[in-house]
Amino acid sequence: MRQRHLDAAERTQGDAMDRPGGPAAETAGIRENEFAWYMSGVWIYFFSAGIQGVLFPWIVAIVLHESSDRVGIAQMLSMLPMMILGLFGGAMADRRELRTHLLTLQLIAIVPPAVLALLIWAGWLSYPLMIGYALVLSALGGYIMPARDAMLSRVAFSRPGAHIQRAVALVMGGQFLAQVLGYLIAGTAVLVGAPALLLLQCVGLAAAAFTTSRLGASPPLPRAGLPAGQRHSPFRDVREGLEAVWRHERIRPVLLYSFFSGILFMGVFLVLFPILVRDVYHGTSFSIGFLNMCFFGGIGFSSLMLSRFRPIRRQGRVMMLLGFTGSVVTVIMHFAPPLWAVNLLALVWGLSGGISMSQARAIVQESATEALRARMLAAFQLGSIGGGPIGALLMGFIASWLGPLNALLVPCSLMMVLWLAIFFLTPLWKIEAPNRNYTPNP
Repeated sequence: MRQRHLDAAERTQGDAMDRPGGPAAETAGIRENEFAWYMSGVWIYFFSAGIQGVLFPWIVAIVLHESSDRVGIAQMLSMLPMMILGLFGGAMADRRELRTHLLTLQLIAIVPPAVLALLIWAGWLSYPLMIGYALVLSALGGYIMPARDAMLSRVAFSRPGAHIQRAVALVMGGQFLAQVLGYLIAGTAVLVGAPALLLLQCVGLAAAAFTTSRLGASPPLPRAGLPAGQRHSPFRDVREGLEAVWRHERIRPVLLYSFFSGILFMGVFLVLFPILVRDVYHGTSFSIGFLNMCFFGGIGFSSLMLSRFRPIRRQGRVMMLLGFTGSVVTVIMHFAPPLWAVNLLALVWGLSGGISMSQARAIVQESATEALRARMLAAFQLGSIGGGPIGALLMGFIASWLGPLNALLVPCSLMMVLWLAIFFLTPLWKIEAPNRNYTPNP
C-alpha cells in the first residue's frame, strides 16, 4: 500500500521529475536501498545482542560469583519479559508508524547499558542491579522484535527481483553470524572489562537506530470495523493476534511443529550440551563457547547461503525432513564420539536448523494479514521459543535421572511421535510457497 502511495505521488510530479538525477531518481534510489539499510540495522542490533548474551552471564556467574540457582534465576528473568511483552509489542507495532516507533525504542535501549557501565565504573555492581538491568532490556526487546519483524515485509520488495524467502534468509543469516561475532568480542571481557564492552553495545544500538532512520515511513493500516481514531484495548489486540495465528491453516501447523520441536531439542542445546562438555569431555568454558559457535554459525551460514538460491517451493516438506537432523545428531552423540566430532555434529545441526527456521519464518511472513502482521509475528515468536524453557526444565530432570548420554535418546524417540502426528493431523507436509516467489531474478 505504501508503495502505491509513493508511485501515485511520483506520477503527480510531472515529466520534469523524471530527468536523470532528478527527485524521482533520488526517490527510487532510496526505495531500492531500504532493504540494505534494514538488513544492516538487524545485523548491528544482533551484534550488540551477542555481546549482551555473553556479558550478562559472565558478570553474574564469574564477577559476582553467584550460586548456580541465582544464575538460573537471572537467566530466566532475562528472557521472561521479552516472551510475555512480545504480544503487547506486536499490538503496539500494528498501531504505530513503524519507522518512528522502532527508532524510538532503539534509542531508549541505549540507556540501560550506558547506565550499567557508569554504575560498574563507580563500584556499585550488585546482583539486584543486574536483575533490574536484565528486566528493562528484555522488556524493551519484547517491543523491538515485533516492530522489526513487521517492518521486513514492507521493505523486502523495495528492490527489483526480491523474494520474501530470500529476504528472511538474508536477515536470519546475518543475524546469527552477527551474534557469533558479538560472542567473540564479548569473550575479551576478562581483558578489557565490562564497562568498555557495554559502551560498545551502546555504539551498536546507536548505529542500528541510525539505519532505521534511513528507512521510509511505514504508517499503520486502517483497522477493519473501527472508526478513525478509535482503538481496541491492548488485551483485545493481543487476543486478535493469537486467534488469527491459530485459525490460519498455513501458520497453525508451523507453530505447533516449532513449539513441540523446541520442547524436544532446545533443552538439548541449553542443558545437555554444557553438561556433556563438563561431565563427559571435561572441557572448559572455551569448549562450551566453541560448541555454541559451531551451532549458531551453522544456522547463520545456511540461512545466508539460502538467500543465494532459488526459493524453496515445498516449504513444509523441507521443514519436516530436516527435523530428523536433530534426532540423528542426538543418537550419534549418545555414543560419546570425540569432542571434535561433537562440534562437527553441532555444525551440521545448525546448518539444517538455519534452513528449517528460515522456511518457518518465511511461511508466516507470506501468510500474515497485513493489518495484523506484527501481532501474528509476535504470537508465532512466542510459540516458537516458548518450548525452550519447558524443554530445558524437563531435560534437566531427565539428565539427572538417566544421565546425560542416555537422556539424548529421549528427544529423538519422541520426535518420531511428533513427526507422525504432524504428518497425519496437519497439512504441514503439503504447504508450498506462493507462486510469486518463483519468478527468477532479473
